[in-house]
Amino acid sequence: MESVIISVQGHVQGVGFRWTTLRLARQLHIVGWVKNEADGSVTIRAQAPQAQLDEFLQAIKASPSPYATVSNVTISKEPEANFKKFQITD
Repeated sequence: MESVIISVQGHVQGVGFRWTTLRLARQLHIVGWVKNEADGSVTIRAQAPQAQLDEFLQAIKASPSPYATVSNVTISKEPEANFKKFQITD
């Protein structure tokens, strides 16, 4: 199981990015969370086997929302956590 924090910059707030990320994560059986940041970016904590995480990251970089524009994605590894599902947080 791999666990990462993903910071997504671009036009990613107010365009359904978190909701489409939630749907994508649940389809791929990824656990963790997604939230908006005050600086206009979105942070995602994602945990899954490497193959699912790779597919998820590819979709995030291309933007799961047709209305969003992703300009930069930063990924850093995190220790594994005890998530039960994927959710939108504050």
